[in-house]
Amino acid sequence: MSARKTFGGVLVGALATASVIAGTAPAHAAYIPDDDDTVLTPVSGDLIGVGSDTSQHALKVLGDAWNAQNPVPSVKVVSYAATSGGDLNLPGGVTIARPNGSGSGKSRLFAPNDTPEVDFARSSSTLSDAETNAGLKQFPFAVDVLRVAVSASVPSNAPATINKADLVKIYDGTYTNWNQVPGSTTSGVIAPRIPQAGSGTRSFFEAQLKAANGGTAVTLAPTVVAVQEHDDTPIKNDPNAIAPFSAGRAGLLGSTLRLVNGDFVAKRALYNVVRGADVAKPEITAVFGPDGFICSDAAEALIKQAGFDQLARPVDGGVCGVQTTAATSNFTTGNEPVATTAAVSGTSTGAGKADVKATIAGSKTPEGTVTFSENGVVVAANVAVVGGAATARLSGLAAGAHTYKAVFTPKAGSVFQPSEATGSVTVKTSASLSKSFKAKAKFAKKVKGSISVSLAGTATPATGTVTIKLGSKVVGKGTVSGGVAKVTLKGLKKGKNKLVVTWSGDGLAPSTTLAFTIRLT
Repeated sequence: MSARKTFGGVLVGALATASVIAGTAPAHAAYIPDDDDTVLTPVSGDLIGVGSDTSQHALKVLGDAWNAQNPVPSVKVVSYAATSGGDLNLPGGVTIARPNGSGSGKSRLFAPNDTPEVDFARSSSTLSDAETNAGLKQFPFAVDVLRVAVSASVPSNAPATINKADLVKIYDGTYTNWNQVPGSTTSGVIAPRIPQAGSGTRSFFEAQLKAANGGTAVTLAPTVVAVQEHDDTPIKNDPNAIAPFSAGRAGLLGSTLRLVNGDFVAKRALYNVVRGADVAKPEITAVFGPDGFICSDAAEALIKQAGFDQLARPVDGGVCGVQTTAATSNFTTGNEPVATTAAVSGTSTGAGKADVKATIAGSKTPEGTVTFSENGVVVAANVAVVGGAATARLSGLAAGAHTYKAVFTPKAGSVFQPSEATGSVTVKTSASLSKSFKAKAKFAKKVKGSISVSLAGTATPATGTVTIKLGSKVVGKGTVSGGVAKVTLKGLKKGKNKLVVTWSGDGLAPSTTLAFTIRLT
């Protein structure tokens, strides 16, 4: 537990107690669970987050995956959704109203609403000047696209296309009826909606309206109604409603909304915001940093599942996990094509056998399969790439040099590019041993003879060494030259000597053995 959390929890608890004594205890609303709340009771050492509705589902699934690792991490990630209302019961007896939106979440990281038990805030907008001056830092991790949405559940009176200039006129009240909007073929009083105050989506949308208005802030018309961001309820059954909406969040709702075409397609980064004093803490960087879990390959599919694209890591030209105070403008994602390279190597594992390995490399660990062929004939098809390599185990091969081609086919829907390479493997043949030692001989301290090594299918003589043992005792050694090793045996006993000769093998054939007996009288 950090000193900040310990002291903060005591202070908040003391203030709460003082309020009770004074008879001014604040009213608390019961906790209302949300599907995007992490289902565990946090302790003070865990990373607790609140804030943006936009990324609440992303942080829920990312936190669940982090917490489910084996071994179980000592620091858990706990994310509370913006929606559902009610109070949040934090460690140390701290209770706060559930923050709803990026601004509300970030306000819990600095005075006057600083809540030590809150460690990070989800945000769909960059830091404001006040937040930067308070020392906050943000870690970008994903890219979202902000569009405008109308009903798809009932026929909308909005045209198929709305451009930025017309969007400004809708929100400043210049246009009040859909028949005033270029491209519209129907009438209806426009019902513009905007996210609630404190929403990062709202502040981002208002900034986009300002840019489209020549740099002048747009004064919202009295008809603009604040609603819960990314809730389709006030839109889906109203033919006249229009609201800014995250394309990623809209995708999670099914077919209730229609995202309007036009030139209002605004990319924005999604952030996790922490206090400046915490930015380099190991538990923070392990989750949010460039080499942390949220920027890892394992998190990419989870972020996609939540409707967004993971930003690329710095090694891939991106900014995922790079702490900053400025708005992210580098939207390079993990979906950018990843070039791969292939290399082929191999070893002969036995007579007529070979393991042929294709190593597939990229800035990320490639996913896909490799097909191996020799002289245009496939010898192993669709071998899975595991940990950057695919291995074909071949048998029944002719001895000698073989050249194999490996073609990498990326996994369908992945970002990896195909590649191919060739490589050579020398396949070993079989070997047989013979001896010149007689089965019977007169006892002597030294017994001389030879071991011959014959290789099948080649005129090249064997090399290597031979070792002869009596039980576990070495009684003779020799070097093979021209396929023959001359050996002098020492230490044999009178009577039967059961011997085993082992040839070491060479580049043409694997090791082999021969058992024989010499009886000395």
